Amino acid sequence: MLQVRNERGRYLEEVLHDLSEFVDEIVIVDDASTDGTPDICKAYPKVVRLEVLEKPLFAEEWRLRNTLWQAAAGTCPDWLLSVDADELYSSEAKKAIRTLINQEYADWFAFRFYDMWGGRTHYREDDLWSLHKRHTASLVRYMPGYPYFYPQQNHHVPRLPLSCTVLPGVSTELKVQHLGWAGSLEDRVRKYLRYKRIDPSGEWGNLAHYESILDPEPRLIPWKEGP
Repeated sequence: MLQVRNERGRYLEEVLHDLSEFVDEIVIVDDASTDGTPDICKAYPKVVRLEVLEKPLFAEEWRLRNTLWQAAAGTCPDWLLSVDADELYSSEAKKAIRTLINQEYADWFAFRFYDMWGGRTHYREDDLWSLHKRHTASLVRYMPGYPYFYPQQNHHVPRLPLSCTVLPGVSTELKVQHLGWAGSLEDRVRKYLRYKRIDPSGEWGNLAHYESILDPEPRLIPWKEGP
């Protein structure tokens, strides 16, 4: 399941092609795109549900996340993988997915996400950029009747419902590339300005982290596909 908005010319086609190789079905909520993004989504046979919103919900991200969850739950899934439109799972992670879901001891799995920077050969690592040093849950068993809910935050909302955290889960060492920062300097500046507009006082995030987006000399580490 993934939410999209104005993804033409970015990573959506690559992500959908990649997902189509290892998932059964794809559910998408389009947050009122104005660039034809829904047409890209329709081109992939595994996209079984596409909901296009008339008005964007990005400024109320928890509502957008909940809308996506409800759309995915409506397909009666066994497991849900929450993916953003700029994320690629490593070859090792894709191979492991079937094994992860075909067991009875865990209801969610977490992965290590790497913020790729200025390309795909390096990721960023410093005091403010350490996403890969912790685990992010993105794969969860769906249980009808369980009380799933998201925290009512307008920004930086977790990709899975908050109530999933009390279920038994496992943190893996499997990797995911986050390409959101892998583009040009101009692209990063646009994201910086959007964050500052949505969260000018740092209510939902860290102002120092926002400012660090413009660091001219970030610390970069070479990316390795395997362990």
